[in-house]
Amino acid sequence: MLTIFPDNPPEYVTLTATHGVPPAAVSIYKGRNEVFALQTESGQEVNIKSFHKPRFPNSFIYTNFRQSKARRSYINARRLLSLGFHTPQPIAYVEEKQSGLLRRSYYFCRQVPFRNVRNWTTIPDYKQLIEELGAEMHRLMTKGVFHRDFSPGNILFERLDNGHFRFYYVDLNRMEFNVTSRKKLMRMFRAITLDHEELKPLAAAYARAAGLPVEATVSEALRQLDNYLAQKRRLRKLKSLFKR
Repeated sequence: MLTIFPDNPPEYVTLTATHGVPPAAVSIYKGRNEVFALQTESGQEVNIKSFHKPRFPNSFIYTNFRQSKARRSYINARRLLSLGFHTPQPIAYVEEKQSGLLRRSYYFCRQVPFRNVRNWTTIPDYKQLIEELGAEMHRLMTKGVFHRDFSPGNILFERLDNGHFRFYYVDLNRMEFNVTSRKKLMRMFRAITLDHEELKPLAAAYARAAGLPVEATVSEALRQLDNYLAQKRRLRKLKSLFKR
């Protein structure tokens, strides 16, 4: 059984009998989740994120106690837009159930032709971009927005006619709102870059925008990165023990 939301979906969200991805969609990324691109008859470019099938008991939990990842993506995108931030325009989400349990979920949004900030030192005027991204992080934190997956691949940017940058956020299913803990919000510095030297100017830009001591703020951001790298090392070591 497929259920599509909102109640009046656009004409181009067409479903087959057993799958939430229209037949004309083309896979553009495949990992744990899969992303499809779709050009509609009206010329609209749409992205569809197909979330991996949860195993039991997660399928039971997502059916009865938690929202599907697609639904959270849709709700969080609308919430983010309402707060004045940017994300590809949300269109709908689809939930596919089998025997009463969630099987898969799909998030539909408009496609945007922007690159992400990965390897930002190769971007023209990257110093200005970093300065404005630091100010944007301050604005996110001031509004209590915590993006758990605040990594360079999930931050897109657009160069505006006035020379400034506009940022768009994707992979929103693990976002939190109304977060007041500064310590928690500072965790958005954990994985935005794995290079200590790249992180320093970004943290300094954030500190200037927030009116905070630059040196202390940079040190705090570097600790977040060090904690993240240590966690990754522990996980790799644990996985290697199980492989033996």
